[in-house]
Amino acid sequence: MKSIKPTRVLANARDLVDLLSEVGPLTPAEIAERIDVPRPSIYRLVDGLNAINLTETLPDARVALSLRWLHIADEARSAMEEWAGAKAALLDLVDATGQTAFLSVLRDDNAVCIDWVPGRGIGVLTFKPGRALPLHAGAAGRLLLAYAGDLDDYMKRAPLAKLTPSTLTAADELRDDIQRTLERGFSVSDEDATVGIGALGRPILDPSGEVRACVSIGGLAEDMRAHRDEYLAALDRAASALSASADALEESSSGSARVAKRERNQGFTR
Repeated sequence: MKSIKPTRVLANARDLVDLLSEVGPLTPAEIAERIDVPRPSIYRLVDGLNAINLTETLPDARVALSLRWLHIADEARSAMEEWAGAKAALLDLVDATGQTAFLSVLRDDNAVCIDWVPGRGIGVLTFKPGRALPLHAGAAGRLLLAYAGDLDDYMKRAPLAKLTPSTLTAADELRDDIQRTLERGFSVSDEDATVGIGALGRPILDPSGEVRACVSIGGLAEDMRAHRDEYLAALDRAASALSASADALEESSSGSARVAKRERNQGFTR
């Protein structure tokens, strides 16, 4: 029996979710007809999506999107609001350095890129929005490990993947790297995630001093070494701009929430 390619399965899942979001609950037969997929494949697809709580089968046998999508939408919206001003700061960073600029956040045991602006000089970087790197490799990962991670807990995943000959995988190596990162206030990646590629990262802090995210730049390792001081100054400006922007957006969001609450309360007293 010929197996379905994983990419085809993902495409079918996307089409199914899009269909349910547009028209609401449908029977497996209706779904099969609408997205042109055999009914047995729809049953398997629905079983898989039900298992991870993205869809649910209703008592009348129709398939519907689960309430988990509300949580996913809320999380995405929240992230977009906090970093709505990020693109301008990343563009300024690229203008100042010519390198690719990234905004990354901590998600479980990974640094996840949520925004970027490609630089002018290189097109082989694999870190892009939606993609992740482990916390022991790359400027963003190692900075987030230093400022917000738990090394002892992270080392329970050992043996850690050695992405290049320069990747740090031993606990004592990573502990020393964390100490250096915290002392100097930035992270240095020198061919530890991709051979020939380097990166520098700065933390974006909230008013209490907790790390929100990491802003970093990546490019040829030789450029990172030759222009470190210049690039770090640009990163410092970008981190300050991103922090101020996030503060302002959070304050605006809080103010809007307070106004909405006050209006609701006034409505109740009328």
